[in-house]
Amino acid sequence: MKVGTIIGIVVAALVAVGAIGYAAYSFGHSQGSKAHTSSNTNNNSNSSNSSNSNNNNVQPKVVTDPTCNADELSLTLGQGNGAGAGTGSLSLIFTNTGSRECTLYGYPGVSLVNDNGNQIGSPADRASGANEATVTLKPSASTSSLVTYALEESNFDPGTCKDGATKLRVYPPNDYGYLSIASPITYWCPGFTVWPVTAQ
Repeated sequence: MKVGTIIGIVVAALVAVGAIGYAAYSFGHSQGSKAHTSSNTNNNSNSSNSSNSNNNNVQPKVVTDPTCNADELSLTLGQGNGAGAGTGSLSLIFTNTGSRECTLYGYPGVSLVNDNGNQIGSPADRASGANEATVTLKPSASTSSLVTYALEESNFDPGTCKDGATKLRVYPPNDYGYLSIASPITYWCPGFTVWPVTAQ
C-alpha cells in the first residue's frame, strides 16, 4: 500500500473520531441545559406557590388594645389641689371623645415646651409611692392627673430654672401620641412632678 493512501486513511479516521466526540459533547450539553431549565422552572413554581400559600394564610389584624389613644382624647386644665407650701398645682383632664370605651392606667408623660416645640427643662418626674389604677372611660367620660410645680424661681440658685415655656405637651399613659395645650407654667424648675390618672 502506498504511503499516501495510508496517510489518507489515518486522516479520515481522525476526522471521524473528532466528529463523534463533538456530537457526544453537544448532546450532553443540551441535556444539561434542559435539566437546568427544568430545575429553575420547578423552583420558581414552588416559590410562587409557597408565596401564594403564605399570602392566603395572612389574617387581618384585630385591634383589641383597650388603651385610650391621644386621638381619642381631649385635654383641658383644671384647678389642682394637695400642693405644699411654695408649690402650685393643676389638673390634666382627659375626656374620651371617641366612640368606644377605653382605659387609662398609670402616669401621663408631661413636658414644658416653647412655641417652636423645643422642650424646656426636664420632663415631669413621677410622684413616688402614688397608687396606680385602671380607669375605664366611656364615651364623653373624663379622668384627671395632678401636676405640681415650683411657684417661685427665686427659691433656686440662678440658672437652675429654665424660662420660655408656653405649652404643655402631654402623652396619655402608654401612648406615643401627645396632646398640646397652652401652659400657665412659664418656666421649669426642679420639683416639676406628675401623678397617675385617677377616676373623677
